[in-house]
Amino acid sequence: MLAISSAYGQRDERFRPSSVQDLAYGEVLYYFFQDDYFSALTLLLVGQARDEFSYHQGEAELLLGGLYLSYGQHKQAGEIFSRLLEEYVDPELHDRAWFFVAKIWYQRGYLEQSQQALARIGASLPGRLQPERYMLDARILMDQGRFDEALTVLSRWQDPDAEWLGYAKYNIGVALVRLGRVEEGARVLDEVGSLPALDDNLSSLRDKANVALGYAWLQAGRPAEARPSLQRVRFSGPFSSKALLGVGWSDAELGNYRAALAPWLELSGRNILDPAVQESLLAVPYAFSQLGANKQAADYYLSAIDAFNTEIARMDAAIVAVEQGVFVDDLLSSRTADASDLNWRLDDLPNSIEAHYLYELVASNQFQEGLKNYRDLLYLGANLGRWSDSLGAFDDILDTRQRAFEQRLPVIEGRLDSVDLDALAARRLANESKLMEIERDENVWVLGTKREQESWSTLESMSEQLGLLGDMPGAAAAGEKHRFLSGVLYWNLYRDYKARLWQAKKNLTTVDRDFHIAQRSYYQVEAARADWPQRFADLSQRITGLGLRVDALGAQLQGMIQRQTAFLQSLATRDLRAQRDRLSTYLVQARFALASIYDRSATVSSTAISGDAPLAEELR
Repeated sequence: MLAISSAYGQRDERFRPSSVQDLAYGEVLYYFFQDDYFSALTLLLVGQARDEFSYHQGEAELLLGGLYLSYGQHKQAGEIFSRLLEEYVDPELHDRAWFFVAKIWYQRGYLEQSQQALARIGASLPGRLQPERYMLDARILMDQGRFDEALTVLSRWQDPDAEWLGYAKYNIGVALVRLGRVEEGARVLDEVGSLPALDDNLSSLRDKANVALGYAWLQAGRPAEARPSLQRVRFSGPFSSKALLGVGWSDAELGNYRAALAPWLELSGRNILDPAVQESLLAVPYAFSQLGANKQAADYYLSAIDAFNTEIARMDAAIVAVEQGVFVDDLLSSRTADASDLNWRLDDLPNSIEAHYLYELVASNQFQEGLKNYRDLLYLGANLGRWSDSLGAFDDILDTRQRAFEQRLPVIEGRLDSVDLDALAARRLANESKLMEIERDENVWVLGTKREQESWSTLESMSEQLGLLGDMPGAAAAGEKHRFLSGVLYWNLYRDYKARLWQAKKNLTTVDRDFHIAQRSYYQVEAARADWPQRFADLSQRITGLGLRVDALGAQLQGMIQRQTAFLQSLATRDLRAQRDRLSTYLVQARFALASIYDRSATVSSTAISGDAPLAEELR
């Protein structure tokens, strides 16, 4: 898998919006900036399925395409970027999409299409992406063998990052040397080798360029020009061993074997795992031999033979350990398969025999990418394991809910049967009709309080009794008082009639609303009672189907893990066998050189016996 940093470069500037307006997108960015790319990718897909990115649709699409690209899913990433180019008109979004399209074409080997995509980029590409854009353009030209044009592109690099530019020119210089254009390549490498050492990375780049330049001159048969560049390499840097070896060979090529012994003897005392140290074990006795010191040469050859035999035996054991899967297991034994932990550091190497021999292999891009793929597969396996456990929990939850439903079903059915919606509807309709009739007839008495209605009934009954009094004394006064009380009561009723009518209508509206709610709830409960058995069956079937799918994916994943393990083991065994073959070659050369010394010594001894010359003089 391509590391997220290589796919995005300065990701913090590119995918951090000025303000997050979609909560779901903010959650995605939280996991993204925590380097938990799997969770970010999952949340992105979920958010798109739920249509949760109202304000950041373009940004979400661009981030999704970048994540797919980082996981090596070029087809899906290409489809996303093509869709972005069709649907969005934002110039910056367009330029960023074309940049990613160019990267996809390049990674798939379509150089012309990649170059065409780069040409479509306008002036809105973010500044953080500009160095990578120029680098990509230069790499395309380099892959096409157009090194002069690549240098021209790099020379147009505005405000260049010295490290990026240095690596680009280093690659061009090495390529020119390999094509036989040594003079041109040497000029480029010398420019890189003279860069100011602003930090450790640039210092290492300088050393690397100077070593490459020195060996280019050595291979061209110009040792005098090789020495100055090799002497610019730091004595304690990672390229110092190869530089010391080259300095020795430059002196040896000039015939100054005594001078060559100084760097070679220093080098021979270093770690024998370094190929330059291994070669120095042969170079030192070779120099003594050239100086005529055959005894010292023989001693150093014997020491070299012992060292080579010891290392070959250890390498055989390391090869067996790698083939048995110990090496790959040890690499991850102390670490968890966490998707957020994608950067493998060399100081995390296990303390084993094979790890010491494979230090450079583990540092290589090919092995790093293979190891990241392996760890991603382990993470996916753990994720599938969690899903398998979750599906079992879901199955238990479903069983619990089904039992609870079956236990509550009789109570639910009893309550449903006790509800008569038709009678409630009839009562509601009757109340509505009665209220309409009251309003039509302006029947103020019906809306009176209970006390008012009782008082009115009393006055009505008294009216009949007053009629029986006729012309009796006091009848007129009683009648007048009766009319007065009736008028007051009517006045009060009429005064409150409008308010009471409005309140009655409001109450009727509330009753209507509550009735509709009850009616809807009734039918929902009724529908749920009828549908739940089928829903239980559907959910159970879905869980079973997902379980089968997870099991199938798990089996497929195990096959991929085995293949990836075999791939890593093949890289390791191939590297170990190459080292073993090199040591075996050195061993043969040491034995042959030692035999030659013995043969010469025997010849000298015969001559000395016949000429009375001391043998020790020849083996000084």
